[in-house]
Amino acid sequence: MDGIKINENLLRRIVRCVDKAVADDVPQYLREHYKETNNAVAHLRGDFINDNLKNLVVGGDIELLPFNRSSWQGRIIVDHGEKVTYTVTTQQTLRSIPKKQRNKPHYLHTLLYKENGEYEGEGKQLTLMDMYPFEIEDLERDYETIVNGRISPEDGYVHYVIAYESQNSELIDIQLEFLDKDFNTITTASLNEHIKPDFARLTDVELVDEGFDDNIEAEEEGLVSIKPGLRPKLKKGQKQA
Repeated sequence: MDGIKINENLLRRIVRCVDKAVADDVPQYLREHYKETNNAVAHLRGDFINDNLKNLVVGGDIELLPFNRSSWQGRIIVDHGEKVTYTVTTQQTLRSIPKKQRNKPHYLHTLLYKENGEYEGEGKQLTLMDMYPFEIEDLERDYETIVNGRISPEDGYVHYVIAYESQNSELIDIQLEFLDKDFNTITTASLNEHIKPDFARLTDVELVDEGFDDNIEAEEEGLVSIKPGLRPKLKKGQKQA
């Protein structure tokens, strides 16, 4: 596909990690650790996704890079062979990040600025990010803090966001998003073909109340839906990913 690199084997495994967390791991945890309220599980799905990534994705050219935001811990998938980094978040979260006023950049502001700064989405307009008080020096320092010298944008790395939507313990949509530094869509690729239906789930009528949905996200991840994917029209002189 023009404008985006597709590592089918890696993407299939990442989708499996998300699907397993949403449809299997969280429901099982809540069945086994039932509480009258489940206020502590806001981060649980992300924790299971990251654990699955460690167990099912890491190896060869694929590394899981840890980083911290205050008391919250995140993970970046690094494909050293293709020179692509990935983060996983909900579609609800991704939509909200550029809309929220911040004193410090969200980690995706920093990753998109540093790795996708040479690309530009179609129909670009003035965004709230253009009014954010983020200095270039702050973004540079934040990037170094996040990657800790493990990768260099000068080596040609680009960043993709894997954004998913779930409902009633089911993964219903998952997209590969190539965004510019202002969160405008360059191009997208649906990963729904990699969601494998589990026929055992389809016959299981037991419902598990997770106590949260895609509208409830950790502050570090942000809050609101991704713009529809557009085929990129890169400026003259800009390089293709």
